[in-house]
Amino acid sequence: MGAAATEPTGAFSPARGAGGASCSAGITSPALCFISTPAGAAVTADCMPPATAPGRMLSTPPSPPTPVSADELAAAAQAAFPSLGKPLGAGDIKVLAGGAVMHRAGRVEGLPQDSTLHQREVRYIKHAFTPGHSRPLASLARKSVTVCLKPGELRQALASSSPSAFKSLVQACVCEAVVCAEVMRRFKSCHGQKALERWFPQQYGWSFEAVPEEEAGVGGCFRFVTYSAWQANGSLYRYLNKLRVDRDPDWRTKTIQALTQWTHLCELLASAGITHGDMKMENLLVDENGNIKITDLDGAALLPAHILADAMEEAEACAAAVAAEGDSDASSAASASAAAVWRGLETAALSEAPYMTTQAFAPPEMWVGWVRSLLVSGSSADPLALLRVRAEAWGWAGAQALLQRLDGAGCTTRVEQLQVLSDLGGRDWMCAASHTYLLGAAVCDWACEQLARLAPAVASAAAGAAEDVGFLCELHDVAEGLMALQPAQRPSMQALRRRLASLADDWC
Repeated sequence: MGAAATEPTGAFSPARGAGGASCSAGITSPALCFISTPAGAAVTADCMPPATAPGRMLSTPPSPPTPVSADELAAAAQAAFPSLGKPLGAGDIKVLAGGAVMHRAGRVEGLPQDSTLHQREVRYIKHAFTPGHSRPLASLARKSVTVCLKPGELRQALASSSPSAFKSLVQACVCEAVVCAEVMRRFKSCHGQKALERWFPQQYGWSFEAVPEEEAGVGGCFRFVTYSAWQANGSLYRYLNKLRVDRDPDWRTKTIQALTQWTHLCELLASAGITHGDMKMENLLVDENGNIKITDLDGAALLPAHILADAMEEAEACAAAVAAEGDSDASSAASASAAAVWRGLETAALSEAPYMTTQAFAPPEMWVGWVRSLLVSGSSADPLALLRVRAEAWGWAGAQALLQRLDGAGCTTRVEQLQVLSDLGGRDWMCAASHTYLLGAAVCDWACEQLARLAPAVASAAAGAAEDVGFLCELHDVAEGLMALQPAQRPSMQALRRRLASLADDWC
């Protein structure tokens, strides 16, 4: 969208799915159930008092709740979550061709075991008409989240004077769209419409769809659907892999260019007070020109606006001081002060717990709360033993780095370990500098994968294999240098771009 003792509590919460089983038919009183059977009716007829005698009033079953339509649900969602904007009308999106499923995850709660409905689904649509466009658009992404809502609860929530009841029912399915709208609004306010269009896919709108009972197996199922522009080259992960598979002669250059763009994106997000806790190659799209765009924003969160405003005001004051100072030393000092302001913004912790789905890429700060809970609640001599084994077996580098710090000097007792965790934040958290670690972990993983695929070519001394290995090994080393334990210890994006430029000079 609680985790077990062996799963992270904050950093790796499951996908925010829908809950609740479907409602059965209306309640019937025991008396009516009894006389509705032939035997019961016969016995009752013998025992019934004369018609003139006062008879016992039998309760009547309550009428079943009126089904909620998709349009009614959409109108309520728009009112409860204004940032969503106006829903799409019927027929606004006309699919002409396509529909291949690119991703599915989870099962909808409350459905029969044989149901084929998935909680989340992403479909690639080759051609479709969209609002404001007279010609079909290619590469449309249709993302849906399916929920099963009890008709009675839904009708009651819609009738409630408090919006919280309805919000709690549909929060799981609209969450990503709400976060996406808030992130894009913040990004636009800081960097403008042109930058927004450059770094984010176009969003075409959303709607609710009622899932037919014959398809779901029960009533009360809806799909929350969003439409956005897919990109010609798919995800960054697919794009980089295809460059290698196709033996593109410029694959190293294009790889460096894509990663350099990633660094610029990280800077822009940080300067807008945005952190995307699930940033990875699979959540970056690449258009036909090799430009990357960010997507899947349900793992994102925003720093409070006042913190961002204070940082911007201080940075502007530093910039004014730089312009006013004729002395080079004073100007350098003012520039350093401005850089320190932005660096402080990068390491400011968000109040929201991190949400991400790839444990192998999670930075140490996303493990702090979980490790602390194991130490506090564990009764064994080494409550971290199981985590230590899993982290090594499954390649959880961030967890390994944190455990190594707890096993290091000055941590001979559990009290000392808890103090270290307190100094590191005391909870699962994230900040804009988490992007640096996430980028490094993703690139390390990709480079290792490519090196493994190159093994046969190296063994056969294939042309160019040695150069490819050299480039990938050096790229891996650069990425590994981004994965420091503490966010403040990680290199800046400017420093990373210098390393990437040097790599390009050597290998491209």
